[in-house]
Amino acid sequence: MKRFKWVAALVMAGCLLMMPEVALNAAREAMTSWASSVAPALFPFMALMPLLTCDDAARAYEALLGRIVRPLFRLPGAAAPAVLTGMAAGSPAGAMAAVRVASASGLRRGQLERLVICVGGLSPAFLVSGIGVGMLGSAADGWILLRAQLGAQFILLLATRGMRADGPSVPDCGIDAAAGVGSAVGSVLGVCGYMMLFNIIGAILSAWTGGAAGTALLCLLDLPSGAQAVAKLGLAREIRLPLLAAMSGFGGLCIAAQNLSACTRAGVRPSRYFAGRIAGAGLMSGLAALQIHLPEVRVEAPAALPTAALAVCALAIPVCFQTIRNFLLTKENAQKELLMEAKKGEKAQDIVDERERANNIM
Repeated sequence: MKRFKWVAALVMAGCLLMMPEVALNAAREAMTSWASSVAPALFPFMALMPLLTCDDAARAYEALLGRIVRPLFRLPGAAAPAVLTGMAAGSPAGAMAAVRVASASGLRRGQLERLVICVGGLSPAFLVSGIGVGMLGSAADGWILLRAQLGAQFILLLATRGMRADGPSVPDCGIDAAAGVGSAVGSVLGVCGYMMLFNIIGAILSAWTGGAAGTALLCLLDLPSGAQAVAKLGLAREIRLPLLAAMSGFGGLCIAAQNLSACTRAGVRPSRYFAGRIAGAGLMSGLAALQIHLPEVRVEAPAALPTAALAVCALAIPVCFQTIRNFLLTKENAQKELLMEAKKGEKAQDIVDERERANNIM
């Protein structure tokens, strides 16, 4: 494996020397896409990930949504933060939240695989603003893609209810409760690195093959570049939207690499992951096709950063209440213990006084 990595690195370096302009333009496109839609939508979730997946979060969502999530999806209520984070933030935040929740709550490998498969989609802000407005020039088309993704995620959660919660419990993944801005910056920059690498590889392979084969390679490797190429083909809307929905449902190998890098150590099997993403691609394509001829509702595209910050705040509200409740209970229990110790001290002093009085009488 190490030899293969060295060979791949040498081949990549040779390609960069042979096609420097192609690589440079691909890197610029990836960084532009990352800076305009991916990073603003992802950073708030990464920064507050410890808060959204801590023990207090598991207890809060278990109490709040346990009676709904358990019978509906056959998942413990503690898994709700991962489901909501995946739907609101996309990849790889959803996969990271699933691993953190699974390791903290003692979920089994099969339950973690269900979470990663079902909610490992794209950021809503990227679907609406990045693809809809930026590539297609239509916020309405972006909303069609978003509704298709949410519908596909919900259907997958229902369809996989019969999956056995097999495998061992997810091991501790080293959750750092104090992680915050520094860790979030590193994670978001890591996403930029993945996007640049796969976009450069896709651009070089596309330049070599050209035509439909080059576009197909871009779609397989890097979703933003592939979606941009499909948007420029001039296809009819009835063909373009289902195709983009299928691409978004699969996610491309770049997003797969990001999700699997967070999940394979916890026991998620790549074969299960890719099977789930293929199913998600089919569902998204069908749901997008159903919406094309429905009456169009004009809704403005949301700004990525404010929308993500609002979603994080909404998810954090139950956790804050649970944290305050735990603090008050701890304080109340500490006061009770002090009172009990004081009473024990008074009783002990009374016994000493009685003994002294008895000795004086004797």
